[in-house]
Amino acid sequence: MNITVPNSIDDCSPGQLAKWIFLSDGIESFDSLMQQLDFQVQVVSIFSGLSKERICQYSPDQVITVFNHLMNILSDHKQSEPIGTVEINGNKYVFDKEFKNYNTGAIIDLKLIESVYDDPYKVLSILYVEEGMTYNQIDENDNVLNPSIVRKKLFRESFPGAEFLNVFAFFLDYYTKRNDATFALKMATAQVIAINQKNELKKEIKTLNGTYGRKT
Repeated sequence: MNITVPNSIDDCSPGQLAKWIFLSDGIESFDSLMQQLDFQVQVVSIFSGLSKERICQYSPDQVITVFNHLMNILSDHKQSEPIGTVEINGNKYVFDKEFKNYNTGAIIDLKLIESVYDDPYKVLSILYVEEGMTYNQIDENDNVLNPSIVRKKLFRESFPGAEFLNVFAFFLDYYTKRNDATFALKMATAQVIAINQKNELKKEIKTLNGTYGRKT
């Protein structure tokens, strides 16, 4: 039996890399984890497409060999800003790094994504649009000229892994800051509501105690 895995970062699919990012996120030290066979099985499963149960049928030496190969290609990648342009089948798709330039439809669809790790192709289909066009651009009859579902299918079949890692890191930074800002706003709103409720309660207590007498 053979285990087939990517030979380079660009050979890795966005789906594989998103799972790797999710798995490795928050791990402070890989030193001890890298030696654990169950972790190695998880990584090989992600990049081979085989189930963990199937990977466990191979010898430990085979699993370790494939795992080390994957670690080498992942560690060779140097994080940088996304190029912002990918060419697939002769067509160029452009990523605008200024999120303030995105139209309302793109912002709404980004917010509707429940998990960016589970649906990286949806993220890419919103961030990258055909050169010279806007997201879900319409004609005079309100027909969408470049539906995102077409790009999503195309990106699933072919999207350079290195560009994905760079743009995903760029996007996650924005995504995290937006979520943190939303959370902070919700907390501030909750505090204001709690203060108002407390003040109203004080007024009711004073009224029940007859503080204001007949005026109340």
